Amino acid sequence: MPPANRALTFLLGIIATILVGWVVHTGSAILKPLVIALLLASMLQPVVIGLKRRGIPPPVTIILMVWLLFLGIVQVGLLFNANVQKFLESGSDAANVPTTESAEAPALDPMAGRLELLPGQSQEDLIGETGGWVDIVDKIETRLTSSGMAESVVRYAAKALRELPVDRMAGDLAIGGFGFVANVVLVLIYMVFIFAEQAVFRRKILSIAGERHDDAERVLNTIGRGIQRYLGVKTVVSLLTGSLCYLVMVALDIPYALFFGFLTFMFNYIPTFGSIIAGSLPTMTALAVEASWTKAAAIMSTYLAVNLTLGSFIEPRILGRELNLSPLVVVVSVVVWAGLWGVVGGFLAVPLTASLQICLASQESTRPLAVMLGSGPPREKKKAPDQAKGPEAA
Repeated sequence: MPPANRALTFLLGIIATILVGWVVHTGSAILKPLVIALLLASMLQPVVIGLKRRGIPPPVTIILMVWLLFLGIVQVGLLFNANVQKFLESGSDAANVPTTESAEAPALDPMAGRLELLPGQSQEDLIGETGGWVDIVDKIETRLTSSGMAESVVRYAAKALRELPVDRMAGDLAIGGFGFVANVVLVLIYMVFIFAEQAVFRRKILSIAGERHDDAERVLNTIGRGIQRYLGVKTVVSLLTGSLCYLVMVALDIPYALFFGFLTFMFNYIPTFGSIIAGSLPTMTALAVEASWTKAAAIMSTYLAVNLTLGSFIEPRILGRELNLSPLVVVVSVVVWAGLWGVVGGFLAVPLTASLQICLASQESTRPLAVMLGSGPPREKKKAPDQAKGPEAA
């Protein structure tokens, strides 16, 4: 290709990428529910096929799954939204718990400067005494000041914590109210029609492919199998991560243990950044409820150990090379999709980027781009001994 044509193609590619990004960002309200519905339908497709083999008609399975998903998501969403609001409340609003010498209030050890949960008390007592995010930041500032740290450093750290966009992030995660229910209903309606049109839509794509029927079928199978396996393994690993961290926080009497455990489960779907965000909030809360660094170090070590064991060792071994993405590409994709679609984009970054890579790999002209997105170049097949020795050996 002449250099002029190559430069023109490169320029047109940049313009097309910018236009696609603008359309994706502008139409996020329509596209996000559709993408979530596609991923849920892909993940639940094996359930429909398995029950069909046992004699249960697919329409019955789909209706039952949609109904159960609606009830489960709404209940979990309302519970999580209540915990988000409680975490954002200040101590004046959240600490309306009587602090008498009775067994209803947690004991504050003035010598150690920590909260201790007395027998028969619950997490609500710790939450009422600790307060919300504003009070946690104030307590951290007090702890740092009493530790003898330089005043300028303490002021800078407190200012950085107060400027964290916790309210905006919590607003993105707030999953309660009419808007949330409307989005859930929209996603489930999309799911029903996706299941109904799945076979027909697949035949349409294969028909359009024409002579490349086999290649198109292979791409569809690869995308479906990869997303199903990734979401299934990621859900199990996220559930284990959230449960283990929750148990450790309960054992250490950390306030908001249930909220942080559920937050850990959700953010574990976001590679790299998710585990950092999920572990930062309980660590800072542990620092606020105890003057020493013991609990904070224990929480930090727990998150590090669990994520290294499950996320960096067990999960890659189970997934293998199903989603062959470079770690750098994964990080960049999370940043890009989070910039386009907010927190939801971070959750969807890996499946969307993996699907794009598989589609690029199906065409000879775009295969170099797929190789650049992958974790490494395709391995070359080993030559037979006779071929390796050359024509003289033959």
